[in-house]
Amino acid sequence: MKHLLAATDLSHRSDKALDRAALLAGQFSASLDVLHVVDDDQPADIIEREMQQVRALLETRAAALEKAAGTAPAMFVAKGDPFQEISRAGEEKHADLIVMGAHRRRILKDVFTGTTVERVIRTGRLPVLVANSEAEGPYRNVVVATDLSDASVRALRTARALGILDGLKVTLLHAFLPLAKGMMVYANVEPDKIADYVAHESSEAGQAIQTFIEGLDLAPNDYELKLEEGAPFDVIARAVAERKADLLIIGTKGLTGAKRLLLGSVADAVLKSVDCDVLAVPIALQAGA
Repeated sequence: MKHLLAATDLSHRSDKALDRAALLAGQFSASLDVLHVVDDDQPADIIEREMQQVRALLETRAAALEKAAGTAPAMFVAKGDPFQEISRAGEEKHADLIVMGAHRRRILKDVFTGTTVERVIRTGRLPVLVANSEAEGPYRNVVVATDLSDASVRALRTARALGILDGLKVTLLHAFLPLAKGMMVYANVEPDKIADYVAHESSEAGQAIQTFIEGLDLAPNDYELKLEEGAPFDVIARAVAERKADLLIIGTKGLTGAKRLLLGSVADAVLKSVDCDVLAVPIALQAGA
């Protein structure tokens, strides 16, 4: 990891992102850019006044960030739609990682468009680290959620390429859901037969994830495999809590057109709910998508 972009809306939530970005910059001897975006849907004189105020506020944080990062961060203020400007800045500055805080949800608007964080993840090409917790040190307890898809492969490989997993043994988590179990219970099928069915589904899922792991170039000491029955979000939330994870890594599906702005996936639910930091890695969008 050589270059980070931290986006801030000047809230306490964003302070967590700035602190984590500075810590990562210091850990990896990386450069750090800090960006605030002023919404351009307001009169020009108000935009200019706000941009001046923001520049002054960012400068008050510069010394503390420099101490943690080991080098002075570059401060930037842009105007426009926040999610578009953040994504653009990430691309233009060749950032390896975008770091953001968990934004406050505006219920009615976000039902249709999602938060800024979600929109950056949905429409961008760069990994996004959502800082939910205080940055108290390097990550030590990491859970990687996988559904055996290309998105999961990219998420794990990206995290390893960034260096975040160096020296760590991660929990590789996979959820399986025996779809016929509920119907069998409803039909009063004998418990032993239900148990046999679940055991068979578990065995099938275990074989599938072992095949998946073989393609990842992982050494036995790199991971601990955890296979759990249940709906994916429930399994992820439970594992994060039980292991006191400080980082969860997930892959997100690359969507196109209007679908980029729609919510509802497991990744979306995770972003809204877990308390630990989340590294969300999008599938690279096809050119022109």
